[in-house]
Formats: sequence, structure tokens, C-alpha cells
Amino acid sequence: MKKIFLASLICFIAGICGAVTGSDALSFLKIKPSARAASLGDGFVALADDANAGFYNSAGLAQINRMEVSLMHMAYVSDTAYEYGAIAMPVGKNLRLGMYLIYLNYGAIEKTAETAGVYDPTLSGSFTPNDLAAAFSAGYKLGSSTSIGLTVKYAVESIDTVSISGVMADAGFMTEIEEVKLGVAVYNLGGDIGADKTPVYARVGASTKFSAMTEDDITAAVGINYVPAGSKTSGSAGAEYTYDNFLVVRGSYTLGADSDTVNIGAGIKTDILGLTGELNYNYSLLGDMGSVHRVGLGIKFEEEIGRKQKTFIGNDNKQRSIRRYYYRR
Repeated sequence: MKKIFLASLICFIAGICGAVTGSDALSFLKIKPSARAASLGDGFVALADDANAGFYNSAGLAQINRMEVSLMHMAYVSDTAYEYGAIAMPVGKNLRLGMYLIYLNYGAIEKTAETAGVYDPTLSGSFTPNDLAAAFSAGYKLGSSTSIGLTVKYAVESIDTVSISGVMADAGFMTEIEEVKLGVAVYNLGGDIGADKTPVYARVGASTKFSAMTEDDITAAVGINYVPAGSKTSGSAGAEYTYDNFLVVRGSYTLGADSDTVNIGAGIKTDILGLTGELNYNYSLLGDMGSVHRVGLGIKFEEEIGRKQKTFIGNDNKQRSIRRYYYRR
């Protein structure tokens, strides 16, 4: 039944994407945030097991059992700066909520004015183009291994005194069959923005874990990305290896894409002061546009479920009391 449902969902999404043609606006929404997710490639749609699930596949939020925060800075092309922040948390037995913000700053650009056929850049000052998006997500667990998700977002592009904006939605689905996770998501459904369309695209992927040195220390993911504007299809394969639950290395390669063809990354994670912290880096090749660097920070909060619990230990008919604090990961 799950396989039939998944096949039907993929066909439904393909039909939606096939109906969306022409050029699109707000294309910055297709830029990948998260140093970890970018390093793993499009297959992250079938993993989506951290706060970044709100962007990649909101159904993956259902896997989260404690509050998580994700922050990222990216030195993007032509001295532009991309900033991203996400948060996710459980709010009940089956429901998880999340949100994220994206801000892309293109830097100051000098205005030019024409006087008698001569352009003078000193007459009109400068302006700073920028893009902004805010999104709210929900993931709901349908069963032990199946979940659905929805993201609603508002995005705006501003160039001097001119701007365009739109409200869009993403939808996602995730399930697990014989230790293989399957994920599918469609992004930026919203219709027309002036003379253009919203930047609709879809991903389908699969991920699984292997054991090399220790149990489940390798994660592999494959994915297919489809952009209806131009009918572009690409596919990627990526992997992540974790050593001693501390050092992580990642990489992926994409076929059929104009950019993000090669991604490599690394990270470290540790537990400190009741938190689990993860610092990640990504290097991405963008073809003719050069390369970009992503640096990300992830924080997972421990959930305190007990405090001041007394334990009595007997020693030569004497007893002493100790206080024990413990947390559930």
C-alpha cells in the first residue's frame, strides 16, 4: 500500500510540475542552505533529519524529538552574502513545527544617471538589492515510518524602489521501507507573480545507512531534481561518514546540473553543557560562476525530564544522598 501511495504521489507531483512552464521569479529560493545538506546533494530530501527539514522536506520534521536550531552563512557569488536560520521543535506526540528565514544581500550598487548622453555614476548615489524569505513548516507522523509535511512561505525581491513578492507552499512525504528512507517534495507552488511564475521544482530521493567501522557510521543518499522552467532534470549521489560520533566528512556529485556539480564538506560535533553542537563546512563548485563556501552551526537542546532525584548508597551502615540530573536525548 505504501509503495502504491508513493508512486501515486510522485505521479501527482510530476503532473503539477509539468503544468508549470515559462520563466520564474524569486529564483533565490532554489539556492541550497545548510552546509550539511548541500554536501549530501539532492538525496537529502529522503534524509531531512534536522532543523533544515523545513526547507528540504517538511515531512522530515516528524523525526525531530527535541528543539533544534540551524544557522548558516554563505559567501556567495560576486561578493553577495546569503544568511539563513532555522528552528524546529516537537509540540506533541506526532506534530512538529519549524520555521526558517533567508536573507540574500547583493551589496551596494552605484546608480547611474544620463546627462547629454554621458553616464555619470556620481549623481544618484547607490542602492542595495536584496532578497528575503520567511517560512513556517509542520510535519506530522502518520505512523511509525511515514510522515507528511507542509511549508508556507512569503518571499520578496527588492531592487531599489521596485519589488516583487509572493506566497508559496511546499509539500513533502517521507516513508521507510526495509531500512531505506524514501522522500519526495515539491516546492514553491503559488502560481503567477506578475508576468512570471513561482520557481517550482521537485525532488525525489532515497537514503540508507551502512556500517563500516561502527554501527550506521555511513549514510548514503541519492536524489533527482526536476525544474519545469526549462524542463531540467539532474541527479546526485552523496555520502556521509561519521568517525567516533565526532568527526564527519561528506561529499556528493551531481549529473545534469549547471551548478552545484561537486560538493565536499566536513564537520565536528560534540556534547557540552546539555547541548549537542555541530559545526559544518561546505565547498561547492558552481561551474562558470566559480565556487562558494558555506559555514553552518547546528544546536540540539537536551530535554530535561528529571531533576533532584535522590539515590541512597549504603556504606558501613551509613547513608549519603546524591543529586542526579539526567537528560533524555
